[in-house]
Amino acid sequence: MVGDVLDGRYQLVERLGQGGFGVVWRAFDTRMRRPVAVKVINHHGEDQQKAALRFVREACAAGNLSHPHIVTVHDLGEGELGGRQVTYLVMELLTGRTLTAVLRDGPADPERSLRWGRQICSALAAAHDAGMVHRDIKPENIMVTEAGVAKVLDFGIAQLDIGAGGLTTTGTVIGSPAYMAPERWTGGRVDGRADLYAFGCVLVELCTGARPFAGDSTPVLMYQHLNEPPPALDPAPFGLPAELAGLVAELLAKDPDGRPADARTVERRLAELEEGHRAGRTAGRTAGPAVPPMPSAPPPTTGSFGPVGPVGPVLPPLTTPPVTAPPPAPSPPAPSSPQEAVRATLRERRAAAFRAATPGESAIQLQAVAQEAVAALGATDRETLNAWRDFTWFLSRAGDLDGAIRLLSTVSEDMRLVLGRTDPDTLAARYHLVWCIGESGETVSALRRLVQLLPDLHTAWGGHDPRVLKARHDLAVYTANRGDLAGAVLQLRALLPDLARALGEHHPATVQAWQDLAGYQHRLAAAPAGRARSGRRPRMHPGEALALIRRLLAWDFGSEQEANACLSALERGTGIKEVGTWILSAPDHVTAEDLVEEIYGP
Repeated sequence: MVGDVLDGRYQLVERLGQGGFGVVWRAFDTRMRRPVAVKVINHHGEDQQKAALRFVREACAAGNLSHPHIVTVHDLGEGELGGRQVTYLVMELLTGRTLTAVLRDGPADPERSLRWGRQICSALAAAHDAGMVHRDIKPENIMVTEAGVAKVLDFGIAQLDIGAGGLTTTGTVIGSPAYMAPERWTGGRVDGRADLYAFGCVLVELCTGARPFAGDSTPVLMYQHLNEPPPALDPAPFGLPAELAGLVAELLAKDPDGRPADARTVERRLAELEEGHRAGRTAGRTAGPAVPPMPSAPPPTTGSFGPVGPVGPVLPPLTTPPVTAPPPAPSPPAPSSPQEAVRATLRERRAAAFRAATPGESAIQLQAVAQEAVAALGATDRETLNAWRDFTWFLSRAGDLDGAIRLLSTVSEDMRLVLGRTDPDTLAARYHLVWCIGESGETVSALRRLVQLLPDLHTAWGGHDPRVLKARHDLAVYTANRGDLAGAVLQLRALLPDLARALGEHHPATVQAWQDLAGYQHRLAAAPAGRARSGRRPRMHPGEALALIRRLLAWDFGSEQEANACLSALERGTGIKEVGTWILSAPDHVTAEDLVEEIYGP
């Protein structure tokens, strides 16, 4: 029911839909302070237990995938909801429409058809590389986000033991009849090529608005998929490349051996068709040279749980600029060495990646650039490090915060060691890491890192540089979000004279700081005097808790009895049930000190 809290953490806000294996809710993660999607399965009878088992497999498999075109999985667990035992999966909350809803408006235009098709294949390639077959590719399981990015959802019937057939032990078909490969109907061997067949059906529908087989019942569809050749695709009426017809015919081959070898091959062919279509569309058009977009460090959002960005024009970027491909010089000199020629080529490709239609596409292109830079220039070359940093920027903008944080933690540390802690490129990477961690809901960790970063920003640019002032404003907002309103008020009172002196009293950044100060002061005044902190205060001293948490994170135990004693002491001392599970599930970038502050508060 709306308002229920699952496992003491996930508050259900709105029912989004129901599928064959569970109910999906819009929810709020009260611990991480972020909106999420939660899929819930009740445990009723043997069939529901089997569904829950598939559900667990989904989480274990999809949770290990980090890809801009696969929905991110945050958590998995079991709990009680409305007096019933349930299994639940927590995922990123996407804003947009399913491909089913998009296609109600008619087929997509050629450019989007090819782009979304390539993105879906990119997701399938990552899943297949991980040994996982989706088994239910269909428009309903593909989300098109508001940013125009296709994301594959619901690995709920994926099985890691590739080779199992498409039937359950009771003979029930798992999947959607309109998109199922012939071998799925007969219970034959199933691998990634079954997903490619289903993708071929989706691609036809995406491009033409109609399915290749239009049977009105499951038996008819089964006969068509097993026996009837698919209608030949005529791309011309839809403005699509002629070569697409041949690719679709291969995807819909009855015999798996007649289909493309793997999803990576299909992705590459679609990319070639997309590039050719784009070139043909612009060939007859006269236009000036395109200027690569110059994104700054990711601007903090105006939501309740992250740093607040200024109203109106934004401040100058954190660095100059932090995450950009170098703009091409008007008349570049000839490269002085073969290595410089390679470096120049890689810079051009980085710049081209910034012109991609979506952040996800930019991320994919920059990943390839970074990998080539490693091979050509070495892992610690500035060009290589910048390519990886830019990749993480677009990866985070495409929605994969967890993947961006994991990689950026390594990249920023490598940049600090190789380029120096106050190098502009290093500062950009470090600040982006702070932003990603803050956006993920780990306010304490973001706050700690920003405190460490501010002195280096000050050293590099001075105390009155707009970028340093912006970071100080972010620090105040993180402090308020942590629950320390009084501390945030003090920080803003110290910041405002510097903002007015450097930017002027009417600058949007100064106005925003005044607005935040007024809001925090109002909330402080409205709070009852001497109000106690909600919840039960831990009995254990923070220093003792820190020592135990460090032991737990390092698993510094000689026996299982020692580990259990540590866990029991933490539970008794903090008053938090299953605190050990919470600690061990914390992301790698969250330190023992962060966890203690989470427990004891500001």
